[in-house]
Amino acid sequence: MPKYLILLLLSFSSLFAAAETAEKNSVFNRENIKSISVVAPEWEGFTNADGTGLYWELLKAIYEPAQVKVKTANVPWNRAMKMVTKYRVYNAIAGEYKETEEDLLFPDYAIDVEYMSVLTLAKRNLPWNGKASLSNKNVGWIKDYDVIEADQRDFELLEYRTTALGLELLEAGKIDYLIDEWDEIAATVAANNLDMTHYVMNEMPEGTDIYIGFANTPLSQVLIDIYNERMPVLGRENKLLPIYKKWDGELPASVKEALSK
Repeated sequence: MPKYLILLLLSFSSLFAAAETAEKNSVFNRENIKSISVVAPEWEGFTNADGTGLYWELLKAIYEPAQVKVKTANVPWNRAMKMVTKYRVYNAIAGEYKETEEDLLFPDYAIDVEYMSVLTLAKRNLPWNGKASLSNKNVGWIKDYDVIEADQRDFELLEYRTTALGLELLEAGKIDYLIDEWDEIAATVAANNLDMTHYVMNEMPEGTDIYIGFANTPLSQVLIDIYNERMPVLGRENKLLPIYKKWDGELPASVKEALSK
């Protein structure tokens, strides 16, 4: 290999190593943090494109009194996640489960609670009495969702990669109940020109807390510290519930319990 190529490769290696070392050794404090950038898909009433919505308004209430400007962006989920965890274009992503395998850091307090939807075919007229209705049935959900822990399942589970495939399995009678996020179901039904009246939708009785997930960086720890300090302040000042009521949101029970201590 020519010497100049070797020198060039060594130079690039040194630059990347220096950048990584600099990030690890960087000292972030509240005085030099002026903004936080948060990304999420556009969810109406939660992450509106104009910067309004439950999640955006709550983040502004948390950070802006601490002199940290909140910058929001709307990007489809998979791309948004990569921009936070891999490329670090944004500081955080809104709407992630704490049990995720993604390389994220989480604050103490959830931002919302999500109830998974249960879909059945209307023509089958299957009953819904909560999780008991799943007993001895064929149930499907997206791979790795783990809606119900393995030791609590008394049904046959069929996992799949996409909601569209799940709907195909439901139509074919290979699963009796499909469990998924309502937004994903509605979007898939619309994208495939399906008739929603062919289905019956119910909700799982237990919700799952969702969080703001932060990139695994030293900067994020400072941002998380601010988040953890400001949430109780908003609770004490009675500013938290009005934000949730304004957007018809539900303050997670875990947050209510934590703030009541």
